[in-house]
Amino acid sequence: MRAMLLSTCILVCLTLLSGCGIIMRTPTPIPGLASPTPGTPADTMPSPVIVEPETAVPPTPTFVPHPTFTPQPGAAVSQVIVLDYPQNNETVSNPLTVRGRTALMPFEATLVVRVYDAWGQLCGVAPIMTQGEYGGPATFEGSVTYGGVPGTGRVEVADISAKDGSDIAVASVAVTLAGFPGSGYVEMPAPLDQATVPTHVLARVGQPGEQVNVTLTWDDGTQFAHVVTLLAGRDGRGLATISLDWVLDPRPPHPGTQGATLYIHDLAGQMLARQPLTVLHPNDANTLGVNVYWVRHEQVTPQPIRVPRTLGIGRAALEALLWGPVPNNLEGFQTAIPLPAEVLTAANRGADWGERVRIKGLTIINGVARADFSKELLANAGGSARMTLIRQQIEQTLLQFSTVNQVIITVEGQTGMLEP
Repeated sequence: MRAMLLSTCILVCLTLLSGCGIIMRTPTPIPGLASPTPGTPADTMPSPVIVEPETAVPPTPTFVPHPTFTPQPGAAVSQVIVLDYPQNNETVSNPLTVRGRTALMPFEATLVVRVYDAWGQLCGVAPIMTQGEYGGPATFEGSVTYGGVPGTGRVEVADISAKDGSDIAVASVAVTLAGFPGSGYVEMPAPLDQATVPTHVLARVGQPGEQVNVTLTWDDGTQFAHVVTLLAGRDGRGLATISLDWVLDPRPPHPGTQGATLYIHDLAGQMLARQPLTVLHPNDANTLGVNVYWVRHEQVTPQPIRVPRTLGIGRAALEALLWGPVPNNLEGFQTAIPLPAEVLTAANRGADWGERVRIKGLTIINGVARADFSKELLANAGGSARMTLIRQQIEQTLLQFSTVNQVIITVEGQTGMLEP
């Protein structure tokens, strides 16, 4: 009897201990410490488990998130422009496409895209329309054609203030302007420059000896063209230099002041270069009238032309003189001053000579004009008749101005260089 009671007490105790979880249960692990696996000896416990803290830095994502334009309630929203295309250091074609987003719809839903060339010149500009709601974000996509010098350039998209024309916000990326086959470009006139007719052109395109079409086309469709044989330029490429004008009788009506584009194509029609500019009407207030003196029948003869308005009108007249008359002009004008074709092939050409005659300086003091020219003015120098005509062309072009009573001509600072 006593034995049976003892057995019953032991059985009740074991049942209570089991229910309390003290025996026959796997213990609850403590963070950072290993727990033995049932049936595993204590001396063969597994390696401890390392628990990462909750503040661990997540891995860097493989994408760059774009800014979002969701303002906090009551917070003011500033204009932000994001360019989705092109991206930094991307090579772009011509025309160039731009695409992106703004935090706010701009005034009149219009942005402006600007392109800068390898020389830092503004070489393309155009408006771009946006899509969206006023007071909210907007998207945009458009294109712009550009001129200038190919290579490393820059593209900007700007929101312009209607009040003062300043930039409210700008997105800018560096790009490579692909240009045209052969990386040709128009050096003069500069991109978006104001020009008059005759229009003076210097371009580096194609190969020496090739012929190209040089065409000036107004935005209204008016145009004229000249065929030019390329010279051997200083960089080994073809060099086109010409004064462009109509050579028709009667002369067609001159278009009003407006945008225009200078195109250069090879004779197969492939584009080699282009340049956007503005051509001023002769009656435009931004032009001035001057005379340049050409040679006709062995005498110097004036031709009235218009040039863009400038304070340096004497220099502008001399610059026009150095470009030479329009080829095949109906008046029969010629020049005794060496043009690039002669400068580049002159028998006395020096290794340090350039491609054309340049003005190195012009001063007018007390009625005396001192005009200094580069050494290329002496190309194939010799012969009293030619030297006299060169002097007369320069002198008469300067003596037309009331502030000039005397002209002194120097070459690289030296006087007497145009004597026979």
